[in-house]
Amino acid sequence: MIKISIISERISQFSVISIVLIYGLLMSEYINIINSKIIEAEIPIMENNQIFTLFMSFSFMMTLLSAFVVWLISSFLFHLFAILFGGVANFKEILKFSALCYILPAIIFLIAIVLVESTTFPKENLDFFFSSTKSLVLIKWLIYISSSFCFIALIPIIKYLYLISWYRALLSIIIPLGSIYLLGQFFSNYIF
Repeated sequence: MIKISIISERISQFSVISIVLIYGLLMSEYINIINSKIIEAEIPIMENNQIFTLFMSFSFMMTLLSAFVVWLISSFLFHLFAILFGGVANFKEILKFSALCYILPAIIFLIAIVLVESTTFPKENLDFFFSSTKSLVLIKWLIYISSSFCFIALIPIIKYLYLISWYRALLSIIIPLGSIYLLGQFFSNYIF
């Protein structure tokens, strides 16, 4: 607990927000590049359209905003479940450490941007292209793995920060993520 407290004191709010902001900007840019390349390949006339430009700007801002919303909500849920399992800690502490976990996904998004920028999309069969191009499949898996690592890295942090067992720290991560996943599956199957 003493080591975690010392580390937590050295982390400023500015650096925490900066990490999430950089992650959000890189994720937004990656999605923006993918969307632009798809539109360029399928409907080239839309590329210089003002409505399309406005839509892309709106999409960029919403993706950036979603990075902060997901960070805050997931941190709150991890904090809530750690407290329900008998842990005691300040919410600001988990916010700091969960933001640090976004460093690796941000680096992966930077690599993904470089790889996607150099990729030329075909005019047809985009589904096959996305599933068969090794660099795009690699990007997808790197994003999944880095995001998973983000949550796995929080398990020891929650254990030592909230002073709970490994099992309870694991449950503090698995229950919120599993609930969100199941809700997403429910809504995707029954609403759309």
